Amino acid sequence: MARLFEISVPDAQLRHLHWKLASTTFPDELDNADWDMGVPLDEMRRLIAYWRDGFNWRKKEQELNENLTQFIVSIPISGFGDLDIHCLHQTSPNPNAIPLLFIHGWPGSFLEATKLIPLLTKCDEAHPAFDLVVPSLPNFGFSSAVNKKGFGLVQYAEAMHNVMLALGYKEYVVQGGDWGSIIARAMAIRYSDHVKAVHLNLLPVALPYPWRSPLVFLRSLFTIPFSSNDKGHLAASLDYLIQGSAYMRQQQTRPQTLGYALHDSPVALLAWIYDKLHSWTDSYPWTADEILTWVSIYYFSTAGPAASIRIYYEAARNDSLPTTSGMTAADIVMKSTPANVKLAVGQFKGELIRVPMSWAGQAGSVVRAKEFDCGGHFAAWEVPELLADDLRSFLGRNGQAYRAVSGRDGY
Repeated sequence: MARLFEISVPDAQLRHLHWKLASTTFPDELDNADWDMGVPLDEMRRLIAYWRDGFNWRKKEQELNENLTQFIVSIPISGFGDLDIHCLHQTSPNPNAIPLLFIHGWPGSFLEATKLIPLLTKCDEAHPAFDLVVPSLPNFGFSSAVNKKGFGLVQYAEAMHNVMLALGYKEYVVQGGDWGSIIARAMAIRYSDHVKAVHLNLLPVALPYPWRSPLVFLRSLFTIPFSSNDKGHLAASLDYLIQGSAYMRQQQTRPQTLGYALHDSPVALLAWIYDKLHSWTDSYPWTADEILTWVSIYYFSTAGPAASIRIYYEAARNDSLPTTSGMTAADIVMKSTPANVKLAVGQFKGELIRVPMSWAGQAGSVVRAKEFDCGGHFAAWEVPELLADDLRSFLGRNGQAYRAVSGRDGY
């Protein structure tokens, strides 16, 4: 069951936020630290002052409500009862539009897809049109909180699949980055009769060990040393794992401890998320309004910002209910999706984890793989035209997954 929704943050929450911001104190900073140790002090002072005295949440709230068609979709999750899932449902005037589920990750949200909507829903003879469904994951945005342990990647996949069924889409395609890429692969594994094609802009894959992928392993032997491009991909991935992934270990192991800071302090929440927005993009020129709208979605979220990081804890474990077979993120990365689900990979220059494209087939039936010389982790926000073009090329006429969804070719 779906019902219309509009964002409406209570006045009391806004007053409380402004009181918090007005009482902010700041730590010191080493000379010439720049971004080497995290968000610079001058950046934080600038953003906090604007958040307190200049940023107009009510204006942003009105813009989102006027420009987006939002729903709350009530769905059942095995062992967890019913959840209310917030989602954008932007339909094309074209009755043959392709149903496309866009799944965000952390620290993303439904906002990431808002630049794609006008590009993908329009009708013209040259491009396929899409019906876009953009949910807030459980524990994110304006979706329900999950109040007991064991809500892992299987449950996230079930939630996204049930949203599509509730909106009347028995067959559909999926686009995902960050956690969205892992959840999309979980959905392809569990719901291959419904998920017809998947487009990913993050592709963690298992190493091509000889006993698992002998052909890829042998091919790698004959191409060693890697090309300069492949070396750059592997070096960037290694740098991220060594220098940039401490946040992930904290969120995997002690999300509750970190959660107190994120819930109680808007300054801590801003610093924690802004650090990633800056570091994970390809020199994207963030405006203060963009940053603060992004962070405000977390601050005003239904479940609270602490709930969003629990996905890391649950995805690192297999604590699903006895009635459900769980899958960790590592399980999904090690597993190929069914051959009937066509995969496309768009690998952007500034992505955190980049692999030699010869390894892409480890994920499943990869029929399209393209590298881009710009864009970063938040491709839908940074370079929406490039991502939209890649989706249209994959699913449109002459594309590798043309007519993947029965009766809907987008034209």
